[in-house]
Amino acid sequence: MENKIVLVGILTVVFTVLAVSAVSTAVAIPIPDGYDAIIWLEPDPSSAAPGESITVQLWVNTSVQLGGWADWIFFDPNVVNITNADWTDSAFPDETVWANFPCPGGGITNPADCHGFTRYVKVAGMDEELCEQNTGELLLVTLTLEGINPGTSQLYHHPDHVEIFDCDGNYIDAVWVHGNFTCLAPQETFSKDLVEGWNLISLPLTADNMTVSSVFNSVAGKYDAIYSYDAETHNWVALGADDTLENGVGYFIHMTENGTWTYQGSAYTAMSIPLEPGLNLVGWVNTSALLPDALSSIEGDYWYVARWNATTQKFEVYVPDAPPVFNDFNTMERGEGYFIAAKTSCTLTYP
Repeated sequence: MENKIVLVGILTVVFTVLAVSAVSTAVAIPIPDGYDAIIWLEPDPSSAAPGESITVQLWVNTSVQLGGWADWIFFDPNVVNITNADWTDSAFPDETVWANFPCPGGGITNPADCHGFTRYVKVAGMDEELCEQNTGELLLVTLTLEGINPGTSQLYHHPDHVEIFDCDGNYIDAVWVHGNFTCLAPQETFSKDLVEGWNLISLPLTADNMTVSSVFNSVAGKYDAIYSYDAETHNWVALGADDTLENGVGYFIHMTENGTWTYQGSAYTAMSIPLEPGLNLVGWVNTSALLPDALSSIEGDYWYVARWNATTQKFEVYVPDAPPVFNDFNTMERGEGYFIAAKTSCTLTYP
């Protein structure tokens, strides 16, 4: 309780500154109003290391009985390859289609129809007993994805080549949710000295296990509280040992003694974080970047940025367009957390 009271005091200081300046089951996605079905990939986003293969399943949630479906999924072959399709446990195991093509190719002759991608797969399935399908959540197919090189690729459902139809062969209105795959960079180690008292940090690496107890194992027994901040409710959220941490989020950790925080993971190199009007507690990527260029994606949409000086246990502030002599810092650093006071709803994207 005492720690939370202290954090409330910390937040009051910030407001003062502002005043001055793959599985066999899936969690169903609700069907949007005006549609009969929604199709998505599970898990999403997905990831694997270079040379590593994982399975990702394509699911549908439908309000009408289905007879079959077809999909063209586009991707960046420099990042990922879709190497196989498996209809085991699929609701549509008959008359299946599986093929992997360069783009243009495989029926596409106009490069503009590739939507910027250079490879895609055709995948489809039907059921001979067309009118015996249940409504609700149905597994369509299980795909095998292989990581190629570090980076991120969208798994893009081509709008001109997706279809899903009912027992009579009539096409139904459906939403196809694009997926995202990240090929993880090689593992590296991050190390940061934490001082007794409050420290405002973020995670510049993505670990295999992102739970609190795993990420902060190197300082186990040396901290007694970790908090995130909910920008929508303006409340602090206390985290327990089994809670999952996220990249791009800032966290206050209260150290009972000095310690060196060390953990391993792959570099978190790109972020896209929605911001709410008011205070947002964000993290940063695995590199440093000079201001104001680091926040060019929200230029004009924020009042100031505040970071926490753990040594003095006080905030330092950067105000855009202020003379340099008035700013306490001019760089966004890996491993640091920041309060961004947003003027309006916007999205922080870097790079």
